[in-house]
Formats: sequence, C-alpha cells, structure tokens
Amino acid sequence: MRRLFVSALTLALALPAVARAQDKPLRDGFWFNIGLGGGSLGCDGCDSRLNGVSGQLSLGGTINQHVLLGVSSNAWTKSEDGATLTMSSLTAAIRYYPSATGHFYLTAGLGVAGLSAGITGVGSGSASGTAALLGLGYDIRLTDAVSLTPYWNGVGGAFDGGNFNFGQIGLSLTWP
Repeated sequence: MRRLFVSALTLALALPAVARAQDKPLRDGFWFNIGLGGGSLGCDGCDSRLNGVSGQLSLGGTINQHVLLGVSSNAWTKSEDGATLTMSSLTAAIRYYPSATGHFYLTAGLGVAGLSAGITGVGSGSASGTAALLGLGYDIRLTDAVSLTPYWNGVGGAFDGGNFNFGQIGLSLTWP
C-alpha cells in the first residue's frame, strides 16, 4: 500500500512538469551551437581528398518553430610534418526545421571563405573568396536548454585560381 501511495504521489507531482515541458516551444529566442568532428578537403583537379579535423560555431535568433537565422563559422584543418592547410568559412545562415515539433533540420548559408597554407620555417600564404554552406542535423534533447546534435555540412569555396570544398561530420552542443 505504501508503494502505491508513493507512486501516486510521484505521478501527481510529475504530471504538471511534464505538461509544462510539452507546452514549451522547442526553439525560442537566442541559440548557440558549437561542434567538433572530422572532415575531408578536396579541390578542382585534386586526385584525392585530405582528411583532417573540422569544427563549427553558429549563433543566431529564432524566427519561429521552423526557421532560425544566424551566422555560421565552419573550418577544416590538417597539420603534418610542419605543414598546415586550413579552409574556413563565415556565412549568413538559415536553419530550417520541416516540422515545428521535430528535431531534424536543414541548413544553408552564403558568405566568405578563407584558405591558408604554411610550412614551418619556409612561410605561408592565404586567399579569400566566396563560400556556400549546405548541411543537416538532428537535435537530441538532453534538457530543456541543451541538445546533442550530430551534423553533416558541406562547404564550398571559390577562390582566384580554383575551387576547394570540405565535408564535415561531427557532434555539437546546441543551446537552447
């Protein structure tokens, strides 16, 4: 009898919290996202792709339960034997959630790209160009304010002298 009473009391206390959580919008106000993963860089005329480390940092505001607008910074880098190659982008981006109550999203953006290469003791060089971002992800709610988000992004950069691109797959944290 005591177990039944404790169970009923626990359920009675928990139901209002569950109801409030279901009424709370999934996306609201300011959002922030930071992630890390692996990536692969390629270029026009390249015979193969280079594997390296990649990451992303995004932030912005919520327009409604389907649309988030913001800025996204994505980067890929590889260092080996004193040589470092890096490609990055900074884009105005949109995240679109097809379902107002769903967790899957598509992302797209346009902006600027940077490409740099350096060899220790020899020197370095860099170039800038235009960037395009396409990606997708899925928010897995950990709390009301934090999601674990697996993602894939493709970033293309057009530079004088050629086009480069990198794909990245990773895991990020998103607030809210």
